Amino acid sequence: MTAFLLADFNTAFSIAFGTVIALALLEGLGMLIGLSLMSLLDQFSPIDLDLELDADIADADISGGGITSLLGWLCLNRLPLLIWLVLFLTSFAISGYSLNFITLNITSSVLPALAVNSVAFVSALLLTRYLGAPLGRLLPKNESSAVSNNSFNGIIAKITIGTAKHNNPAEAALVDQFNQKHYVMVSPDDPKEVFTQGEEVVLVEKQGNFWLAVRFTH
Repeated sequence: MTAFLLADFNTAFSIAFGTVIALALLEGLGMLIGLSLMSLLDQFSPIDLDLELDADIADADISGGGITSLLGWLCLNRLPLLIWLVLFLTSFAISGYSLNFITLNITSSVLPALAVNSVAFVSALLLTRYLGAPLGRLLPKNESSAVSNNSFNGIIAKITIGTAKHNNPAEAALVDQFNQKHYVMVSPDDPKEVFTQGEEVVLVEKQGNFWLAVRFTH
């Protein structure tokens, strides 16, 4: 079994599994010295995990909401980055090992590495999404220095994806007082207004899952 796990055709999956073990050891060592790798990853991650999404938006077509819906669909808004990474790498390794084990026992050979890695990658994304959703509901929410996304009133945001029309919100990015980046959905407060990509707006009122905004004038 060890020979199979460390075989050349399983190199990518061995690396993934080894990375999981290394992350676990680093987190354990960090806890002994009072430094959490999980907290460091969440603090310095370039991905804003405080996404303004509920279950309905996360399950929506990812093409409709840009990066916000994509990250929500992948459950990056529900799990600490370290746990998400461990879940993804473990799913990738198990998927790849399983596929190679099955094909090797049936045909006495394995599929090309590119094909196996591609299938394992897609399988890992799906497993991470569908295992991450219930796992995120079980995990306690981490406290953060970030402001509540209900208190963004008066903050300037920039339209990043789509065109915002009345009752047809588009994605916008903003930076809060702690210099943390957030993505929200915005719609014009004035029914006659239209905000296009790159325009700056001011958030004025929270309406369910999106913000009403007015055009920012310099």
